Amino acid sequence: MPDAQGNPHTAAFRDLCERAVSLLEALKAAPAMERTPILRDAQQAMRDIDAQVKALDLGGPSFSDEQGDLIAASSALQAIELDRGGPRVATFVDRAIAAIRHVESL
Repeated sequence: MPDAQGNPHTAAFRDLCERAVSLLEALKAAPAMERTPILRDAQQAMRDIDAQVKALDLGGPSFSDEQGDLIAASSALQAIELDRGGPRVATFVDRAIAAIRHVESL
């Protein structure tokens, strides 16, 4: 739902997306043994984004695209949880960030 300036989402929603991206970047940079609390915060941020999309855009034309991106980001977070100390965490984080950025732009 565009705001008064024509941005696709409100400033609060964009801030929420930026918080999720910041958490994901911190997750990517963190040593494997320190990722759990950051991962939990990132998962909560994704739930908050999902709730906002459902509240604001349920009837909008971009809702299905946003839901698809949120599912992709959530799947990446699940993969991170499984591969916490593995070499693919950075790849999964990049996928989640790309999905969030796309949601933010719709």
